[in-house]
Amino acid sequence: MNIRRIVAALAVGAALTLGMAAPSTAVAPSPVAENRGAADSADRTRDAKARKGPVMALHKGKSIDLAKGWGTATVCTEYADLTVRCFDTDAQAEEDLAKFKARNPGTLKAPPAGRGDMKVNPQGKMETVSAASAGTRSASVMAASPGCAWGFTCVYADLNYAGRKLQWDLDGTKTLGQYGFRDQTTSVANNDQIGGMTLIDYRDNMVDPTIIICLGCAYGDLRQQDYPGWGTGDWNDRADALTM
Repeated sequence: MNIRRIVAALAVGAALTLGMAAPSTAVAPSPVAENRGAADSADRTRDAKARKGPVMALHKGKSIDLAKGWGTATVCTEYADLTVRCFDTDAQAEEDLAKFKARNPGTLKAPPAGRGDMKVNPQGKMETVSAASAGTRSASVMAASPGCAWGFTCVYADLNYAGRKLQWDLDGTKTLGQYGFRDQTTSVANNDQIGGMTLIDYRDNMVDPTIIICLGCAYGDLRQQDYPGWGTGDWNDRADALTM
């Protein structure tokens, strides 16, 4: 009987000890706030993996590192052969694109019915200009109107497709910091041949937030696109990379 009482007392004491144990003080890491200045650790890590070396572009006959500045250029185009050329005006960029297509006829397929270059209409909205409707616009209007060429994905620094423009032909992941465009995207247009376009915000201690831009879609104001999470703002000047 004495042994049974001793064992029971020990069991009760152990239970009380466990019940009074101090709670764990471990705290889960908090998400790091978006850094809109110099690249943070998440940006640097992904930048290093995305592409070796800087993105060099040809502008007015000179080679420039886009991450260090665009100079007077306002439009930069990365072609299917991964060469990058920059221009002071959208009209110059479109002229160069036409020459590239003429030299490389098999690079870009003709658009299907209902698809074509995207242009900003007089109301400031991006619309598709199909081959059938292009003839109704004068050459001067077509050249002066900013837009996103057929087969390309485009990002813009300002509202309503204004400001600096960066556009790509070849699908893949584009790390915007290497193009001098990190946290600077305010308007987007997805005029790719197939597939969606995804903007990515690199974050520490959490899943990287994303927003998908559907094929043939364009957003002239990313302030109108909610950022994931309650009270976290919008997508303006948030994108660190994109996939297409």
